Amino acid sequence: MKANKLYIGLCIVLLAVAGCKKSELEQQVPDQLTVDNFWTNKDRALSGLSAAYSQLEGFVGWDNYVEARSVREFYREDYVVPGADAFNYPWWTEHYNFDFTSGNYAIDLLWRENYKGINFSNQVIENVGKMSTSAIDDVSKRQIIAEAKFLRAYYHFKLLNNFSKVIIRDKVPTSDADLSKPFSSRIEVYDFILKDLKEAEPDLPLRSVRPATELGRVTKGAAQAYLGKVYLYRAGDDKTNVAAYYTEAKNWLEKVILSKQYILDADFGDMFNGVTRNSTESVFELQQTADVSSGANYRSYLSDWVAASELGGYGEIYGTPRLLTEMLSEGKIVNGNYDPRVFQTMYFRDDYFNDSANPRVYGKTYNATFGAAAQTIAFRKWIPATPDRIGMSNAINVPLMRYADVLLMFAEVLNEQNNPDAINYVNDVRNRVDLPDAAGGNKQAVFNQIVHERVMEFTLEGSRFYDLRRWGLLSQNMQAAGRKFTADKAFYPTPLKEVNNNPQAQ
Repeated sequence: MKANKLYIGLCIVLLAVAGCKKSELEQQVPDQLTVDNFWTNKDRALSGLSAAYSQLEGFVGWDNYVEARSVREFYREDYVVPGADAFNYPWWTEHYNFDFTSGNYAIDLLWRENYKGINFSNQVIENVGKMSTSAIDDVSKRQIIAEAKFLRAYYHFKLLNNFSKVIIRDKVPTSDADLSKPFSSRIEVYDFILKDLKEAEPDLPLRSVRPATELGRVTKGAAQAYLGKVYLYRAGDDKTNVAAYYTEAKNWLEKVILSKQYILDADFGDMFNGVTRNSTESVFELQQTADVSSGANYRSYLSDWVAASELGGYGEIYGTPRLLTEMLSEGKIVNGNYDPRVFQTMYFRDDYFNDSANPRVYGKTYNATFGAAAQTIAFRKWIPATPDRIGMSNAINVPLMRYADVLLMFAEVLNEQNNPDAINYVNDVRNRVDLPDAAGGNKQAVFNQIVHERVMEFTLEGSRFYDLRRWGLLSQNMQAAGRKFTADKAFYPTPLKEVNNNPQAQ
């Protein structure tokens, strides 16, 4: 998307006014871009598509991406605690304490930014669809529309995972009546998401076909992986046809595996510290750059938020002893040491981090950094590999879908189908860090191993809360963590602004 960065600001302004009706008395400035004269060639179509991408994970703003996204996706997990500074922000700690209301700022941002992404995607789908063959070639036209459909599905899925009630937005609004829409049933939203992904998949290229300048744009593998994920999540949400959902999930995830487009990255930690970008394991990745030569700066500052205060960050989040217990539960099984992924995920009191001959905490030992008596569990994921940085602000890409997730979701589906091959895919993930094979066993034993592997792989990647919920394990784990969770807080309430502005969202 680098070639189109300069267009994004313009597109966001232009696309945001789409749907406004022009008065017959309005004068149109001849050289002014409007919705009517913008969609004239392939470059403009790509610019519109860049605007649709720009809303991924609320990345266009600090409030939504760094603060709001972090408290939503991290503070609701059972294995974390907020740092001291977090208690200065009630709209953060309401997520940790599960006492949020419909007026919470982070909830409002989640709703607003995803629907903005849906609106931009709809404009691409509708307007590029109307472009003539003289304006854009057919292959590019189909691919751009396919990417926009993937994005529309992604945004709807993000909303469905977080809100119990969602409104399907499948067109650009042209009147007040279009804006005031009722909620759709969860079944209808799942069907809509799956339809968009299935329509997008045939016209998307394989990763190997994408040129380097297009890294980060959607591929066929991404559409297939998310089809598998949506079906798997649906099996946990909609119990009416579970066997069929598992079958569909298996078929789509298997396509990703059989494509041979992805390989697990042997350097696990480098995917999260800025060293490796768009690795062989990356299926879909949020792109970031500190290069301002194009006039844009796509740098999230997430590392400032995550890094412990002792490391120069804001220290807004720490791990718990319960998390550490789980991550160390297999013992020292790799050359006299623990699973390497634990050391790449967090800093904690251990000989590994107190080796004065090889000080691994930015050139210091754990004791020298946190204190000789400290029991701090600080996250290493999402912070830079080296201390030569501007504050803690680095452009670290964020993998949104990794091949490890595909393999573990596939293992989960096979296990649900009582297929003994499930453990083989778990072991593929373990072998990447030279762990011995897990033994497998009965269905429950394999499931337990999958749960453990997901902790080892995806801690602080925003999946734990949703995993526990779809497995039916949310309440018991929150209780074990001593959290103030009640079942009515498994989803967010409809934001107050939507309720006030949409008479049908009651």
